[in-house]
Order: sequence, then C-alpha cells, then structure tokens
Amino acid sequence: METFSPATGTLALDDVRAYKRDARARWFLLALLVSTWAPLIFFISLTRLQTMGIGVVGIRTVLLFLGTAHVPATIFFYTDNEFARIIGAHRVRFLYVPILLAIGSGLLFALSGPLITGFALLGYWGWQAFHYGRQNLGVYAFVSIAEKKKTASKLEKLSIDLATICGIMGTFKILGTPVTPAGLHGLLDLLYRLGRFGFLLVVGLSILIYARNFKDTSPLKSIFFFTLIFFFGPLYLSENMNVAFLSYAIAHGIQYIVFMSVVSANSRPSGSRALPMGSVITFLALLLVGGFIFYNAADLKTFEFIKGNALLSGAADFVFGAILGLTMAHFVVDAGAWRLSKAAPRAYMARRFGFLLNPRIGTEA
Repeated sequence: METFSPATGTLALDDVRAYKRDARARWFLLALLVSTWAPLIFFISLTRLQTMGIGVVGIRTVLLFLGTAHVPATIFFYTDNEFARIIGAHRVRFLYVPILLAIGSGLLFALSGPLITGFALLGYWGWQAFHYGRQNLGVYAFVSIAEKKKTASKLEKLSIDLATICGIMGTFKILGTPVTPAGLHGLLDLLYRLGRFGFLLVVGLSILIYARNFKDTSPLKSIFFFTLIFFFGPLYLSENMNVAFLSYAIAHGIQYIVFMSVVSANSRPSGSRALPMGSVITFLALLLVGGFIFYNAADLKTFEFIKGNALLSGAADFVFGAILGLTMAHFVVDAGAWRLSKAAPRAYMARRFGFLLNPRIGTEA
C-alpha cells in the first residue's frame, strides 16, 4: 500500500482510489438529479415554451421515447451471465410470471370489450404509480448511502411511501377518466381530492421529519428528499396530461436508464479496467430497438390496412396488451433485481455500484 510522503506530497493509493470513488458517486447522483428535474421542468413548462415560439416537438419526442425505452432496457439482466444465476434460482419471478403477464394481458385486450380493458388499465396505472414510488425509495437509498454512508431512516421512507399513495389516488382520475364508465367519475374525483389533501399533509409531515433528522442530512440529500416527496406533485398542479403525468413518468424512465447504464458499464470481470463494450452495445441496442417496438405498439391500429381487417385489428390489440404485460413484468423483475435486502441481488448490485455501495469493490474498478 502506498503512503503519503510529506516531502513529495504524494497521496496514498487508497486516498486516490477514495477520491475517484467519491467523484464517480457525485457524477452518478448528479445524473440522477438532472434526469429527474429536466423532464419535470420541461413538461410543466411545455405550454409556456410553445407560446414563446420555442420549437419543442423534437425534444418532447426524444423524452417520450426514452421514457418508453427504459422498459425493454430491463432485458439487459437476461443477457448478463452473472445475473443468470439469480434468474435460475428464482424462475417463477424472472421467467414464468413475465411470460404469463405478457400472454394473459395480450389475450385480455384482444378478446375483451372496453369495460373490462378499462378496469384492467386502472389496475395497471395504480401498479405503475406504486412502481414509481418503489424506485423513488431506491433512489433515496442510494443517495443516503453516498452522502451519509447510512440507510435512509424509517420516517423518511414512510414519507416517500405516503407521497406515493397520494400519487396513486390522483392517478386514477387523471389517467382513468377516459376509459371508465361515467358512473365512476364521481368516485375518481373524490379519490383525487382526498389525494390532494393527503399530499399537503405529507408535505407538512416531511418538513417535520426533515427537521428531526437535520443532523443526518446534507445539501444534496436534502434536495433529493424533497424532490422525491414532490415527485407526484404535478398531478395536483394541472389536469393537462403533459404536467399531470408525463412530467414525472418520463423522469422515472430516465432515472432508470441512468441506473441501468451503470449496471451495463460495470459488468466487467473483477479487476479489469476495460469498458465492457459488448455489454454496453447490448444495452444500447435494447434501448433503441426495444424502445422503437414499445414506442410504436400503441399506434398499430392507426394504419388503415390494420384498422379495416378484423384479424389484424385483433392481432394489434394482442400486441398492445402483450406490451402492457411486459411492462408489468418489468415491475416484477425490477422488484426482485433491486431488492438489496436479499443477499444475491445485493451482491450483484454491490459489484455494479462498487464506487458507492462497497468501498472494497469500488477500489477494484
């Protein structure tokens, strides 16, 4: 081990490695923060930007594509030899459930009428908002470890969970009104109003929790904490879809791409310094090709030759439902892959995020 020399001013090798580790952690956290705030600010400001004559169509399209493409990026886990051991030990979660969700959802949308599919979509959107909240907890866990070298407190996690519940309640009205019977609209509106009131209470609670834990925070951790508390806030700012849904939905997707970029870039053998180009190229291919398929699945029925043919129209409904099922499979797979309370996923992620989760592993990179 090298040591510090007063004569030459040479830093110990461990200090150099620690500096590099901290720098990578800061860049990672900065990327997470930008990936959260950039879509939020863009979609909340979209109407104003358009009235100012600023061309935003291209930016909006790119952001929408990335928000969709993050789902097939999950397939990267299935191409990773190390993760294959986790899949083999948990075949139900990682193989059987995704297949059943894709086929079952495809058949549901191909064979059912608008009433059943409308309720199915309500369930899907509720689960989706819950999934967003779980990722928010994951983001805050990484920030807490990076900034204070300790896990988030139970009260901090509780406040993020409560904000997610308020987000779920508001989601049903914003997304569900067009696909549900008029008789349910009053209930959806009631849930929305209760969610808005609850959200204000959660904000107040989070301020008290923040004050109570002030000695265990930092400027960056504070920014993340309130960013994640207000994550679903756009729901209650406007009923315009750009503000009330796309703003935070796209933020969620780009956050995930940041995480998976690190996973793919650090999938090299222990001790190797070379960038694993095969893994990176695989990840980018999944992002682009998979994203293209997922992004265009909902538009299949806009083609006249499909719309005018009952068989092709049914097939398009099946594809749309299957894509929805694969998105739900993404919820299931992620819940297992990022569960750091379990030994195998924790060891896998510690190797990928060695610069943050495990100093010993981080020094090998």
